[in-house]
Amino acid sequence: MSKYLIDLFDLDNDNDNITMNINGKDIEMKPAICYGKVYDKWLVSECGKVWSLKYNRKLVGQKSTSGHTQYATCTSIDFWEDGSGMFATDGYNYVTRKIQGHKIVMDTWAPLYNNPPEGIVWEEWEIVRDLPTVYNHISKTVCIDHIDNNPLNNHLDNLRRVTTWDNQKTRKAKGI
Repeated sequence: MSKYLIDLFDLDNDNDNITMNINGKDIEMKPAICYGKVYDKWLVSECGKVWSLKYNRKLVGQKSTSGHTQYATCTSIDFWEDGSGMFATDGYNYVTRKIQGHKIVMDTWAPLYNNPPEGIVWEEWEIVRDLPTVYNHISKTVCIDHIDNNPLNNHLDNLRRVTTWDNQKTRKAKGI
């Protein structure tokens, strides 16, 4: 038996959010989104918890070399349109891809299209986000910053999108 007691699994039909009651605490979750793809085998909370629907348990991520939490997905070969991922070596038709926890939280709870990076005002963002070349460039050049400098704290309130330049400047100023 899992150490997590799930009493309630309630789908909110208005916004596709799911409320789970885990150990007596209601947690709002959504199907995971990463790199613009819905990964419907996982649920993600604003506080950075990732739940596997397949195994009906909280996933425990691995700590990457940069200190961030990362999770490994297993999908069909054609799931990731960009073809990325490490192909399995045992002959099956699937790929694994490592995804950082902060990326899953931001893409799920604060998608870039509706949440401009810091330093871009909303009025300008409404114009440039619909220009494919500009949007694609920005989506590839922004990074996710942990406000408290703790790479394991993936709570939505602790994450923000910034330019790589601003992120490096902030890290240097803080001596990181």
